[in-house]
Amino acid sequence: MRRYLLLVFFTFIQFLQAQQSDFKNIDFTKAENNAERYKGEELTNLPILAHHLTYTLDTDVERFRAIYYWVCHNIKGEYGMMLKNNRKRQKLKDNPEALHAWNHEFKRKVFKKLINDKETLCTGYAYLIKELSRLAGLECKIINGYGLDGSLKSKNLEMPNHSWNVIKLNGKWYVCDATWSSGFTDVTTELFEFDYDNSYFLMDPSVFIKTHQPEDEAWTLLPQKL
Repeated sequence: MRRYLLLVFFTFIQFLQAQQSDFKNIDFTKAENNAERYKGEELTNLPILAHHLTYTLDTDVERFRAIYYWVCHNIKGEYGMMLKNNRKRQKLKDNPEALHAWNHEFKRKVFKKLINDKETLCTGYAYLIKELSRLAGLECKIINGYGLDGSLKSKNLEMPNHSWNVIKLNGKWYVCDATWSSGFTDVTTELFEFDYDNSYFLMDPSVFIKTHQPEDEAWTLLPQKL
């Protein structure tokens, strides 16, 4: 029992203070230059893209920076698909079988749109971050939960509405959200504008939790009560 408690304790220690400031002495210029060098690359060969973005970099955090920066500057949000998905999911919320079938069908459309047009929803952003990270030898996961904007609270949402990533660097997990980093959609025109927001890259979990609540509370990366 004591060994178990120690294991849990050290797992929680891994989560503490996991944020950008851990890497304040790292110069990301080379990583960002790699991302700029391959701007506009297609997604038809992800292993080659991951190699091009990362092979000259020395540390895992630089490799992840190149991947994250590239995704945020090359993948557009698709507002119309998001609205369509939200409406359909709301309509099917009381029909689990139909909702499951829709989710499966819609996921295929999302990934097809991502590969062909480099436009997607949060699920596509999170998938691409995870897959490029995996190809670069990094451990990354997709986290599903609630993205909260303004007065919106998770208790007011009937289903999870957002996906983001956690990345393991130097033995610690960090949170990030490429969807919210990449830019915004003008709701009057439904046109996406790139507007990179670096704050969602390895954000302090105590700040991240204010707008991102995972289904599994362990992935808040905050100390849990035993």
